[in-house]
Amino acid sequence: MNKILLSVFLLIAIFSTCTTYAQKKDGIAPTPITATITASGTVLSPMSITSTRDLLFGTDILPGIRRTIDKSSNSSGKFSIMGQPGKEISITITSPGSLTFGANTLPLAFTETDAGYKLPGETMVDFDPANTATAVFGNDGTMDIFLGGTVVPDFSQVAGNYTGNITVVFYYTGN
Repeated sequence: MNKILLSVFLLIAIFSTCTTYAQKKDGIAPTPITATITASGTVLSPMSITSTRDLLFGTDILPGIRRTIDKSSNSSGKFSIMGQPGKEISITITSPGSLTFGANTLPLAFTETDAGYKLPGETMVDFDPANTATAVFGNDGTMDIFLGGTVVPDFSQVAGNYTGNITVVFYYTGN
């Protein structure tokens, strides 16, 4: 009997403790304290890209004689881009290992300094077109990317107009 009374007493104590926390003090609800923050974010304007100039090795390549085009030449490839001033971008150049004319190939090679980017009024910054580069837009949000390279015909190179596509990918890095 004592065990039963003790069990009932414990149950009453437990339930009264639980309901005490849910009740109002003196019949008055507590005043909640609140605070508010604002969530915001600014989406950057998308970049615009223009293929300004093709990389041209010329119409007079001689078999067995390398032809190199410097990135600062008027024959170099050029891309003009616009984006958010002061934001960093990534630049990735993808090129074929050779140009093609039907089943014939003309090897295409690049050195570590065959690519460069230039902000208006500044000097060109060299980079290796085989590696991803980063650059930061200047105050006006514009930049030009230049690409030179070398074709390496062998002595028995078949005559023809050899071509290949070079792609440049740009994106904001978040910095």
